[in-house]
Amino acid sequence: MIIMINGPFGVGKTTTAYKLLNSLDNSMIFDPEEVGFMLRNIITKDIRHDDEKKDDSRIGYDRVNKKDL
Repeated sequence: MIIMINGPFGVGKTTTAYKLLNSLDNSMIFDPEEVGFMLRNIITKDIRHDDEKKDDSRIGYDRVNKKDL
């Protein structure tokens, strides 16, 4: 069984996940952000896609977002 918990900041997602962890046998918590941090540390810069290397479509997208803020 996979349980996905989603919601805005501060509503108790982590607290809920740990309560479920303690109540379900053989369960674990998988945090995709932690995996992302790990991958950034082990993937070499020459094969990693950084935000600094934006293509034209992303540059336009960023201009629209900044303008709307």
